[in-house]
Amino acid sequence: MIEIKRTGAVGVLTLNRPETRNAISRALAAELSSTLDALQADHDVRVILLTGAPVFCAGADVAEMMNMSLLEALAEDFSGCCERLARCSKPLIAAVEGYAIGGGCELIEMCDIVVAAANARFGHPEITLGTLSGAGGTQRLARAIGRAKAMDLVLTGRLIEASEAEKIGLISRVVAAGSALDEALSIAQQVATRAPFAARFAKEAVDRALSFGLEDGLRLERRLFHLSFATGEFQQGMQQFLAKQAARKS
Repeated sequence: MIEIKRTGAVGVLTLNRPETRNAISRALAAELSSTLDALQADHDVRVILLTGAPVFCAGADVAEMMNMSLLEALAEDFSGCCERLARCSKPLIAAVEGYAIGGGCELIEMCDIVVAAANARFGHPEITLGTLSGAGGTQRLARAIGRAKAMDLVLTGRLIEASEAEKIGLISRVVAAGSALDEALSIAQQVATRAPFAARFAKEAVDRALSFGLEDGLRLERRLFHLSFATGEFQQGMQQFLAKQAARKS
């Protein structure tokens, strides 16, 4: 269900349940979670890229959910998605072709950079099934695009094109159809060249900006900035910067 490959320091995960347009079943969510655990623990992997073939993800597996009882949902703390992405400290990049709706939209909302093909579609149509998001789709969506736009998408269940998704801040970049993976991989490889601790600290600081008040966020940023002095990456970066300056002057 999940294909894994390494491209340099980038771990590429491809959702591969084409017969269901990569609907998120319990088994797929468990496999994705365990795969992310392994990549998180692999020091040679600096960036994780998530994509799907032939489309990204059409949401939760409705057929599997059809006969689920309240007691089952409570016992499993069932969400219809895989929340492990939200706990990953390494940069997460998504490449989207086709649909990223429902649980698929929740997946991209947990990623740090989202590259989408011009033909991609996004949305939260859960209300058309008589329910709502269960893995952060209301919370992360509202934080990403604001209350008014989130209410529009959540209450109508309408799908939006990549151009609108970029305009409202749901995704990072729009590229030509068929090129999302190549563009996302190029970005991932660039991020992988950055100092890994600095990338981790920067990701944490930006994430906390969405939930902390300004003073708490500034305090965390300052502490992480100070902590970067102890990693050795800052000193190496400064040395390289000064060496380049000296070379230009000579």
